[in-house]
Amino acid sequence: MQLKQEKILKEVDSEKINPIQTATVDEALNATGFGKYNFGLLLVCSWTLQAMGMDLFGTSFVVAAAVCDLELTMQQRSLLTATPLIGVVLGAQLWGYVSDTKGRRLTLVLSMSVGFVFSSLSSFAPDWKIMALLKLASSTFTSASNSGAYTLLGESCSERSRGRSMLLCTCSLMCSQAVVALFAYPILPLEFSYWIEFLGINYRPWRLLALVMAIPCAVTACLLQLFHESPKFLVSRGQQDKALQVLKKIYACNTGDKAENFPVKKLIGQPEQSGNEGSFLRVMWEQTSALFKPPLLKTTLKLFYLITIIYMTGSGFILWLPYIMNNLFSVLEAGGGEGMNLCTVMRYSTEAVAYAGNNTIVQDVCNDKIQETTLLSAMSYGALASSSNLVLSLTCGSRKRLAMICIITVSALAAILLNVVAIPIAGGIFFFFFLLCALSMGILSVYFVELYPTSLRGMASCLSVMLGRSSAFLGVNAIGALLTANCEATFYGWAVLLLSAVVFSWFLPKDKKPNT
Repeated sequence: MQLKQEKILKEVDSEKINPIQTATVDEALNATGFGKYNFGLLLVCSWTLQAMGMDLFGTSFVVAAAVCDLELTMQQRSLLTATPLIGVVLGAQLWGYVSDTKGRRLTLVLSMSVGFVFSSLSSFAPDWKIMALLKLASSTFTSASNSGAYTLLGESCSERSRGRSMLLCTCSLMCSQAVVALFAYPILPLEFSYWIEFLGINYRPWRLLALVMAIPCAVTACLLQLFHESPKFLVSRGQQDKALQVLKKIYACNTGDKAENFPVKKLIGQPEQSGNEGSFLRVMWEQTSALFKPPLLKTTLKLFYLITIIYMTGSGFILWLPYIMNNLFSVLEAGGGEGMNLCTVMRYSTEAVAYAGNNTIVQDVCNDKIQETTLLSAMSYGALASSSNLVLSLTCGSRKRLAMICIITVSALAAILLNVVAIPIAGGIFFFFFLLCALSMGILSVYFVELYPTSLRGMASCLSVMLGRSSAFLGVNAIGALLTANCEATFYGWAVLLLSAVVFSWFLPKDKKPNT
């Protein structure tokens, strides 16, 4: 009887180790598990996104510290700060084409390498026009990672771990401005000035900060060489054998087993036809137009509307964070603010800024010093956003729609409460929660990976980036005028927009349990 039981157990074990002869690429990815390779790729993609975020949003700190050296007017300062957003718009569709036709990994390595060159050169710019051109070029290249990093990561891990991994990846992007503030905290107070004769510039701390901000681009471009192309992309290009080799290497790295023991021996599935024959412009048009035709039309409209609202809010208001926090702390330090909401505090600070304590008009003197409270507030928001996104990643990986609805609803309520509650510090806290709608960006990136075919995924992601940054650019410029005209109405109006986004989120695909 015992011998019979041992025979049965051996048969069961042999069935478990028998290779799955054929499988789809998704089934094969599930067989690779989640291990060292995926964790390493998650870290590198996170750092790549953070490098891009530093290049885009860190410019506001550099410009604030360079205002005297470059003799910037307010108009020039605004244009220079917003220039990186223009670069994202210009490069989005091009990088979508390159990603879908040449590969995700190649796109990231190329874009981050060239982006590093232009970004580092901007620290030596002799005037604001040259700096604007160099930042425009650097952001045009580094913006490729906004979609490329998410796509490479999402297509290289199993369905079970995909959503959680991509949300974790967003943590680094959420804290990019805080990382810049962290670097700026010890660098900007330094007092040195080196004259560079042939450039005609004084090399001061803000230039060093610009150079330090470029270094992560080069580091991530080197680290990406350690990883493989997306197996899903290879299959979509008809390279099943090459994709299988990549999957075997991922399996070996994750499990410590030999690559030859990978249970899948053959990948099935036809290459996706993406209309890649023909001229460059024709291919780009075909890839773009396919997103706005059935059966993808409704999906595209829903996701693009959500992108518009969320980026206008998260990326638009985040650039006003230093201004709003400076006004808040200046009033609190002066002993004022009692019975005021956040908008009243901003009006009070603006009306009082032209007068000193003895009612003497303050002289218009160039000031390139960034206040400590500005840097601390940026770090605080980064810590709050990153920790919130971490919790979201660990708890809501399979509940994307529910998480998005809750996040946007909380943001809308915060926009209302910062008007209603007449306590200044509470208004500042509600403003932080209002900005947390940016957490939805990571969830949207998961939808772009899951709801579009591989041959169109890069283009869809890059177009979403182009739309998002265009919305942010318009939002940044509109917010200033709206806050000045009627601050309370601005936040109430934004609350309505966010609630409309909640309605659109309701019609996204219902959450489903991942395959176990």
